[in-house]
Amino acid sequence: MYVKHKSGFLKENFIIRLADLKTAGLWLYYFTNIVFLRNVFMFTITDCGAVGDGRTLNTAAIQRALDECGKTGGTVLVPPGIWLTGSLYLRSNTELHLEKGAVLLGSPDLADYNELDAYEQNWQSTTEGWSGKHLILAIEVENVALTGEGCIDGNGRAFFDTKPKYFGTICWKDGNCNAKDYEHCGRPGQEIVFIESRNIRIRDVQLRDMTCWSCFLYGCENIQISGLKIDNGIRNCNTDGIDIDSCRNVTVSNCIIRTGDDAIAVRGAPSRLKDKSRICENVTIQNCVFWVSADGMRIGVGNGTIRNVLVSNIVIEHAGRGLHLQNCYGKVSTGVNISDVIFSNIIIRQTTNPIMVAAGTENSLAYLKNISFRDINISSSGSVIVAGAGRTRIENISFSDVFFQLEGTDGDLEDRESRLHTENAVFRAEFAHDIRLTDFRFTGKTARKAISVHEVTGLQGEPIQID
Repeated sequence: MYVKHKSGFLKENFIIRLADLKTAGLWLYYFTNIVFLRNVFMFTITDCGAVGDGRTLNTAAIQRALDECGKTGGTVLVPPGIWLTGSLYLRSNTELHLEKGAVLLGSPDLADYNELDAYEQNWQSTTEGWSGKHLILAIEVENVALTGEGCIDGNGRAFFDTKPKYFGTICWKDGNCNAKDYEHCGRPGQEIVFIESRNIRIRDVQLRDMTCWSCFLYGCENIQISGLKIDNGIRNCNTDGIDIDSCRNVTVSNCIIRTGDDAIAVRGAPSRLKDKSRICENVTIQNCVFWVSADGMRIGVGNGTIRNVLVSNIVIEHAGRGLHLQNCYGKVSTGVNISDVIFSNIIIRQTTNPIMVAAGTENSLAYLKNISFRDINISSSGSVIVAGAGRTRIENISFSDVFFQLEGTDGDLEDRESRLHTENAVFRAEFAHDIRLTDFRFTGKTARKAISVHEVTGLQGEPIQID
């Protein structure tokens, strides 16, 4: 059998030799299959009838190219142009490559997207008003890549009001956001989804104006994400940059993210997966810049486990919370166990609360332990907070080499966390064990206490004012 590609025909035994590498269990297979095949098996979407005029719906044509490429492995090329499309499915052993000047534009019509039952792990959120429809889907595949200097445009402007009903530091309030058809989940959900897949590479692509979470990885492993530029604006709610849920062996680097919600969320909620034993572990996030309405880095959500997370060399601007760990949200969750997390060399500027480590509810038995903050530079009018609750265990939390520049005057420093048992201080801790502060310095004109604690055992050190 022969396989058509851009320069003629090649025998199928070429693929067989690559398959032999896979059988041998060589990690080289992944890189060879994705990178090398790109130079040989090239499928251009225009050859399948796609028209890049920004008006023609190209879903069928682009999917035809992806399906053909999936038979042999290789690359689907998206050339310069505006390519209007509905839901697209990536296949194993393929790379979707967007050339500079190429724009994949999400359709403004929900009918052009997948059905809710398109895959078993899918869901929609009536609470946040988004559907189970997506723009790009990779469901239980392997050896896939999304690359190039082109752009994926979620067309959020078709689904959000241009003048939001409400906007503040946190972009939505009391369940009322600026989605046009909030009550009927009338917008696509997570735009790019990878579900229980492995060997994933996402590089250099621009993502903009998404309707919900930009990129969602759920129950996946062996993931490399680098060089993404995500710009959803800061007024569209729920438009997270990257959500990593119940995944293992993940690297995220050199990304710039501007969103109306969290920049990156690390989650442990495997209940919808086929493999419900999945743990979110071995995640590194480094060399990134975040400008967001909600959390710069959020770790929590779910009822599983999150462990072995390293976050380093990050700049966070204008966030509701800079670094936020919380193991339980609301009364319906049993909570997620969070442990062994390191934050290192982080700059946090103009945030409401720069760091919050919180239990969230008194009912959860989940733990939050072995968390380290090192070399942290803060400029904020808020507080650093460690807050346990009830039976939730918060323990072994350390802060070292922290510099905190208090912004504003005492009149600006209102107590934004009045629900806590502690006073409005620079550092606040309650219902926690083994809290260590080493070289924690702060400066600024304030009459606030340096530290306020309630029901804390094993406390070592306190913030030192250096004015």
